[in-house]
Amino acid sequence: MNQFVASRFVENIHHLALGVEPRDALRRTRATHPVNIRFEAVKRTGRIPMEDVLRPIDRHDSCRHALLYSPQLRTATPVEVRFEDAARRFVPRRLSVTLPTLEDAEAAPSVQRVRYVSLLPGAAYDFSDTAAGMRGRVVRNGVPMRWARVEAALPTPPNTIVGRAHGDDRGEFLLLLSPTAGPFGDLPPEIPLRVTVYGPGVAPPAPDPDVDPLSDLPLQSLASPDPLDPVALGETLPLGYVSRPATVRTINFTPGRIITGQPTITQFDFT
Repeated sequence: MNQFVASRFVENIHHLALGVEPRDALRRTRATHPVNIRFEAVKRTGRIPMEDVLRPIDRHDSCRHALLYSPQLRTATPVEVRFEDAARRFVPRRLSVTLPTLEDAEAAPSVQRVRYVSLLPGAAYDFSDTAAGMRGRVVRNGVPMRWARVEAALPTPPNTIVGRAHGDDRGEFLLLLSPTAGPFGDLPPEIPLRVTVYGPGVAPPAPDPDVDPLSDLPLQSLASPDPLDPVALGETLPLGYVSRPATVRTINFTPGRIITGQPTITQFDFT
Protein backbone atom coordinates (compact mmCIF):
# COMPACT_ATOMS: atom_id res chain seq x y z
CA MET A 1 0.00 0.00 0.00
CA ASN A 2 1.43 3.35 -1.03
CA GLN A 3 1.81 6.12 1.53
CA PHE A 4 1.80 9.25 -0.63
CA VAL A 5 0.66 8.41 -4.17
CA ALA A 6 -2.07 6.30 -5.75
CA SER A 7 -1.56 2.55 -5.88
CA ARG A 8 -1.12 2.57 -9.65
CA PHE A 9 2.27 4.25 -9.14
CA VAL A 10 5.42 2.62 -7.86
CA GLU A 11 6.39 4.37 -4.62
CA ASN A 12 9.91 4.32 -3.25
CA ILE A 13 10.49 6.25 -0.01
CA HIS A 14 13.88 7.11 1.45
CA HIS A 15 14.23 8.24 5.06
CA LEU A 16 17.07 10.36 6.39
CA ALA A 17 19.02 8.62 9.14
CA LEU A 18 21.74 11.25 9.55
CA GLY A 19 22.48 14.53 7.84
CA VAL A 20 25.96 16.01 8.26
CA GLU A 21 27.11 19.52 7.48
CA PRO A 22 30.89 19.87 7.82
CA ARG A 23 31.77 23.42 8.83
CA ASP A 24 34.93 25.49 8.67
CA ALA A 25 35.62 26.17 12.36
CA LEU A 26 37.58 29.34 11.67
CA ARG A 27 35.14 30.95 9.24
CA ARG A 28 32.03 29.52 10.96
CA THR A 29 30.56 28.68 7.56
CA ARG A 30 29.79 25.51 5.61
CA ALA A 31 32.98 23.82 4.39
CA THR A 32 32.92 23.93 0.59
CA HIS A 33 36.16 21.98 0.24
CA PRO A 34 35.20 18.29 -0.21
CA VAL A 35 35.66 16.22 2.94
CA ASN A 36 35.54 12.44 3.08
CA ILE A 37 32.89 11.40 5.63
CA ARG A 38 32.44 7.72 6.38
CA PHE A 39 30.55 5.72 8.98
CA GLU A 40 31.14 2.36 10.61
CA ALA A 41 28.70 0.20 8.66
CA VAL A 42 29.97 -3.08 10.13
CA LYS A 43 31.28 -3.65 13.62
CA ARG A 44 34.97 -4.40 13.34
CA THR A 45 36.40 -7.52 14.93
CA GLY A 46 39.96 -8.77 14.98
CA ARG A 47 42.22 -7.42 12.25
CA ILE A 48 39.59 -6.59 9.66
CA PRO A 49 40.89 -3.48 7.84
CA MET A 50 38.80 -0.37 8.39
CA GLU A 51 38.42 -0.04 4.62
CA ASP A 52 36.15 -3.11 4.83
CA VAL A 53 34.19 -1.61 7.72
CA LEU A 54 33.65 2.02 6.76
CA ARG A 55 31.14 3.19 4.15
CA PRO A 56 30.88 6.69 2.67
CA ILE A 57 28.11 9.09 3.58
CA ASP A 58 27.07 10.56 0.24
CA ARG A 59 27.97 14.19 -0.45
CA HIS A 60 25.44 16.41 -2.23
CA ASP A 61 25.96 19.55 -4.31
CA SER A 62 24.95 21.57 -1.24
CA CYS A 63 28.20 20.38 0.43
CA ARG A 64 26.07 18.44 2.90
CA HIS A 65 26.14 14.69 3.41
CA ALA A 66 23.14 12.37 3.83
CA LEU A 67 22.96 8.86 5.27
CA LEU A 68 19.68 7.06 4.51
CA TYR A 69 18.03 4.35 6.50
CA SER A 70 18.65 0.81 5.32
CA PRO A 71 17.76 -2.60 6.74
CA GLN A 72 20.98 -2.42 8.78
CA LEU A 73 20.11 1.03 10.16
CA ARG A 74 16.55 0.62 11.40
CA THR A 75 17.25 0.31 15.12
CA ALA A 76 18.65 2.90 17.52
CA THR A 77 22.38 2.45 17.50
CA PRO A 78 25.54 4.52 17.95
CA VAL A 79 27.65 4.73 14.81
CA GLU A 80 31.19 6.00 14.45
CA VAL A 81 31.53 8.79 11.91
CA ARG A 82 34.92 9.82 10.54
CA PHE A 83 35.92 13.06 8.87
CA GLU A 84 39.08 12.96 6.76
CA ASP A 85 40.71 15.34 4.30
CA ALA A 86 43.46 13.94 2.10
CA ALA A 87 44.49 17.49 1.15
CA ARG A 88 45.16 18.31 4.84
CA ARG A 89 43.12 21.51 4.79
CA PHE A 90 41.29 20.15 7.82
CA VAL A 91 42.36 17.90 10.68
CA PRO A 92 40.48 14.56 10.93
CA ARG A 93 37.77 14.02 13.52
CA ARG A 94 36.10 10.88 14.88
CA LEU A 95 32.64 11.14 16.43
CA SER A 96 30.02 8.78 17.80
CA VAL A 97 26.41 9.60 16.85
CA THR A 98 23.37 7.65 18.01
CA LEU A 99 20.80 7.16 15.27
CA PRO A 100 17.13 7.01 16.30
CA THR A 101 14.92 4.15 15.24
CA LEU A 102 13.11 4.69 11.96
CA GLU A 103 9.80 4.97 13.85
CA ASP A 104 11.18 7.63 16.22
CA ALA A 105 12.79 9.49 13.32
CA GLU A 106 9.50 9.72 11.44
CA ALA A 107 7.79 11.18 14.52
CA ALA A 108 10.35 13.96 15.00
CA PRO A 109 11.45 16.90 12.79
CA SER A 110 14.22 15.98 10.36
CA VAL A 111 16.39 18.78 11.81
CA GLN A 112 16.90 16.57 14.87
CA ARG A 113 18.82 14.13 12.64
CA VAL A 114 21.28 16.74 11.36
CA ARG A 115 24.71 17.35 12.90
CA TYR A 116 26.88 20.39 12.25
CA VAL A 117 30.51 19.42 12.74
CA SER A 118 33.29 22.00 12.80
CA LEU A 119 36.66 21.04 11.35
CA LEU A 120 39.82 22.77 12.53
CA PRO A 121 42.51 24.10 10.17
CA GLY A 122 45.12 21.62 8.97
CA ALA A 123 48.63 22.17 7.64
CA ALA A 124 47.36 23.10 4.14
CA TYR A 125 44.53 25.38 5.29
CA ASP A 126 44.22 28.51 3.14
CA PHE A 127 44.26 31.63 5.30
CA SER A 128 44.64 35.36 4.78
CA ASP A 129 48.06 36.98 4.43
CA THR A 130 47.10 39.24 7.33
CA ALA A 131 46.26 36.38 9.72
CA ALA A 132 48.07 36.09 13.04
CA GLY A 133 49.02 32.79 14.62
CA MET A 134 51.66 30.10 14.69
CA ARG A 135 52.62 26.77 13.21
CA GLY A 136 53.74 24.42 15.95
CA ARG A 137 54.79 20.88 16.65
CA VAL A 138 54.24 18.59 19.64
CA VAL A 139 56.62 15.76 20.48
CA ARG A 140 56.46 13.00 23.06
CA ASN A 141 59.56 11.00 23.98
CA GLY A 142 61.28 12.49 20.97
CA VAL A 143 58.64 11.52 18.36
CA PRO A 144 55.62 13.47 17.01
CA MET A 145 52.60 13.30 19.31
CA ARG A 146 49.43 12.74 17.33
CA TRP A 147 46.12 14.56 17.79
CA ALA A 148 47.11 17.29 20.25
CA ARG A 149 44.70 20.07 21.21
CA VAL A 150 45.90 23.67 21.52
CA GLU A 151 44.33 26.77 23.07
CA ALA A 152 45.53 30.38 23.08
CA ALA A 153 44.04 32.62 25.79
CA LEU A 154 44.42 36.16 27.02
CA PRO A 155 46.87 36.14 29.95
CA THR A 156 44.59 38.14 32.27
CA PRO A 157 41.18 37.19 33.73
CA PRO A 158 38.75 36.06 32.48
CA ASN A 159 41.46 34.43 30.30
CA THR A 160 39.26 34.43 27.20
CA ILE A 161 40.24 31.82 24.61
CA VAL A 162 41.08 33.59 21.34
CA GLY A 163 42.35 30.66 19.26
CA ARG A 164 42.06 26.87 19.05
CA ALA A 165 43.86 24.23 17.02
CA HIS A 166 43.76 20.46 16.56
CA GLY A 167 47.05 18.68 16.02
CA ASP A 168 47.37 16.16 13.20
CA ASP A 169 48.97 12.74 12.85
CA ARG A 170 52.41 14.33 12.33
CA GLY A 171 52.28 16.27 15.58
CA GLU A 172 51.78 19.54 13.69
CA PHE A 173 49.17 22.20 14.35
CA LEU A 174 48.11 25.50 12.83
CA LEU A 175 46.86 27.97 15.43
CA LEU A 176 45.08 30.99 13.94
CA LEU A 177 43.94 33.78 16.25
CA SER A 178 40.51 35.35 16.44
CA PRO A 179 40.19 39.11 15.76
CA THR A 180 39.32 39.44 19.47
CA ALA A 181 42.90 38.52 20.38
CA GLY A 182 44.02 42.15 20.04
CA PRO A 183 42.71 45.26 21.80
CA PHE A 184 40.37 47.79 20.25
CA GLY A 185 41.99 50.66 18.38
CA ASP A 186 45.59 50.64 17.20
CA LEU A 187 47.24 47.23 17.37
CA PRO A 188 50.34 46.87 19.54
CA PRO A 189 53.52 45.46 17.97
CA GLU A 190 53.09 42.26 20.01
CA ILE A 191 50.19 40.47 21.69
CA PRO A 192 51.15 38.21 24.65
CA LEU A 193 48.97 35.10 24.89
CA ARG A 194 49.07 32.00 27.06
CA VAL A 195 49.30 28.92 24.82
CA THR A 196 48.36 25.55 26.32
CA VAL A 197 48.89 22.22 24.58
CA TYR A 198 46.83 19.21 25.66
CA GLY A 199 47.30 15.53 24.95
CA PRO A 200 46.32 12.11 26.33
CA GLY A 201 47.58 11.59 29.88
CA VAL A 202 48.44 8.02 28.93
CA ALA A 203 49.88 7.53 25.47
CA PRO A 204 47.55 5.32 23.39
CA PRO A 205 48.90 2.28 21.53
CA ALA A 206 50.43 3.08 18.17
CA PRO A 207 47.97 2.40 15.34
CA ASP A 208 48.47 -0.44 12.90
CA PRO A 209 48.52 1.26 9.47
CA ASP A 210 47.40 -1.94 7.77
CA VAL A 211 44.29 -2.24 9.96
CA ASP A 212 43.29 1.21 11.15
CA PRO A 213 45.70 4.14 10.79
CA LEU A 214 43.34 6.37 12.79
CA SER A 215 42.63 4.03 15.71
CA ASP A 216 44.27 6.48 18.13
CA LEU A 217 42.21 9.46 16.92
CA PRO A 218 40.06 10.50 19.93
CA LEU A 219 36.46 9.34 19.74
CA GLN A 220 33.94 11.85 21.11
CA SER A 221 30.18 11.50 21.50
CA LEU A 222 28.08 14.02 19.58
CA ALA A 223 24.57 14.02 21.01
CA SER A 224 23.19 17.46 20.24
CA PRO A 225 22.01 18.78 16.85
CA ASP A 226 22.89 22.30 18.05
CA PRO A 227 25.66 23.76 15.81
CA LEU A 228 26.95 25.63 18.88
CA ASP A 229 27.39 22.44 20.89
CA PRO A 230 31.00 22.54 22.22
CA VAL A 231 31.71 19.00 20.99
CA ALA A 232 30.47 19.89 17.52
CA LEU A 233 32.62 23.04 17.57
CA GLY A 234 35.72 21.04 18.53
CA GLU A 235 36.07 22.95 21.80
CA THR A 236 35.57 20.07 24.25
CA LEU A 237 38.76 18.22 25.12
CA PRO A 238 38.68 14.45 24.57
CA LEU A 239 38.41 12.27 27.65
CA GLY A 240 41.76 11.84 29.38
CA TYR A 241 43.44 14.86 27.81
CA VAL A 242 45.70 16.90 30.11
CA SER A 243 48.37 19.57 29.85
CA ARG A 244 51.96 19.43 31.13
CA PRO A 245 54.00 22.21 32.78
CA ALA A 246 56.25 22.30 29.71
CA THR A 247 53.25 22.73 27.38
CA VAL A 248 51.96 25.95 28.95
CA ARG A 249 53.83 29.09 28.01
CA THR A 250 53.32 32.75 27.17
CA ILE A 251 54.11 33.62 23.57
CA ASN A 252 54.25 37.05 21.97
CA PHE A 253 52.26 37.06 18.73
CA THR A 254 52.73 39.67 16.03
CA PRO A 255 49.60 41.00 14.31
CA GLY A 256 49.52 39.94 10.67
CA ARG A 257 52.25 37.30 11.02
CA ILE A 258 52.44 33.53 11.47
CA ILE A 259 55.18 32.37 13.83
CA THR A 260 57.01 29.46 12.24
CA GLY A 261 60.47 27.93 11.95
CA GLN A 262 61.47 28.82 15.51
CA PRO A 263 61.85 25.50 17.37
CA THR A 264 62.49 27.16 20.74
CA ILE A 265 59.06 28.81 20.49
CA THR A 266 56.92 26.53 18.36
CA GLN A 267 57.94 23.07 19.59
CA PHE A 268 56.24 21.65 22.68
CA ASP A 269 57.56 18.60 24.55
CA PHE A 270 54.76 16.55 26.08
CA THR A 271 57.05 13.99 27.73
